[in-house]
Amino acid sequence: MVFALAALLSGSAYAHHSLTAEFDTRKILTLTGVVSRVQWANPHIYVDLDVTEAGGKGATWHLECVPVAMARKAGVSSKMLMGNGERVSVEAFPARDGTAHLGFLAKITYPDGHHFQFAQDMVATETK
Repeated sequence: MVFALAALLSGSAYAHHSLTAEFDTRKILTLTGVVSRVQWANPHIYVDLDVTEAGGKGATWHLECVPVAMARKAGVSSKMLMGNGERVSVEAFPARDGTAHLGFLAKITYPDGHHFQFAQDMVATETK
C-alpha cells in the first residue's frame, strides 16, 4: 500500500505548525525500543517509545506523527502502531529546540520487517 503524504508538509494542511520549524529534518535519529503508548487523538498521533540509552538508563521518547485522518485514510490503526510489545526500530527527526526525548516519527520498522514510513521521502509505505 502506498500513499502520498505531500500534503503533510504543505502550508494549508499543516497550518497549526510547521514540521521543519519544530523538528530538524536534516538529522535522523535511530531509536530501538518498545511502543508503550499510542495517543490516537487530533491534531496528531503521538507514539511513546521506551528505549534503553547508553549506560542502561531507560527513557521514553514522545514522537509526534501524522494526523489521525491521514493515518486512517492510509489504513493505519493505533493497534498496528503498537507493535504487540515487540522491539521496534524508529527513525525520527529530533526537536529543533533541543527538547530531550521529543521527535517526529519518520519511519517505524517491526521485527518481521514491515514498516510504515511517514516522512523523509514524503511517501509512506508499508512493506512486508
